[in-house]
Amino acid sequence: MPGTLLALQILLILLPGFSAAYVVQALATRRAQSDLERVIEAIVFSFVVYVCYMPLNHGKLPFHIQPDPAGKAETTVVWEPSQLVWLGIVTAVFSLLAIVYIRFDFNRLFQWLNLTERTTRNSIWNDVFETEAIKAQPLQVELADGRSVIGLLHYYSDAAEDASIYLADASWVDSEGGKVPIPGAGILLTKACGIRSISLLNPADASVPMA
Repeated sequence: MPGTLLALQILLILLPGFSAAYVVQALATRRAQSDLERVIEAIVFSFVVYVCYMPLNHGKLPFHIQPDPAGKAETTVVWEPSQLVWLGIVTAVFSLLAIVYIRFDFNRLFQWLNLTERTTRNSIWNDVFETEAIKAQPLQVELADGRSVIGLLHYYSDAAEDASIYLADASWVDSEGGKVPIPGAGILLTKACGIRSISLLNPADASVPMA
């Protein structure tokens, strides 16, 4: 079998795992991976997908090896379209379950069993914003230059290294604790601002007197 054809067929066999890994990487907040880690993860995902897929199809694979009866041609891999549909469904379901596992931190089960202290998220930045903070949560952000901003949380960066936050209905906090409204819809605080601390406030705590 020509090397290029063999490589293509191996790629097609591993395609469910690579597809699942791509979907999970696109939709779930995760730490950055090296190319080698991505390939290994895709291979593991392919194995799990096939393990889940085969019992649903009486142990059948979506392809079979077809040797040439006359023994003159190379052995080929024949794909079965109907089985490919089932494989696609299993891959999609597996991808969604993997995203749910990461998004809702099902590592808590293993924490309860004292098997790990790690969460499924990539940093404490994500842990706090995805478990403690809520949409339109009042925040007070202290910047590196000593200034503070109060506003309602709308967006935050995926990675702690970026450390960017968008606050709506934002105000500067003056030296007396009053609020000086910032004109416009809100303010984007990037890592260039040097975020020093972030306080998650109750709505009543954010209602300080206007300056």
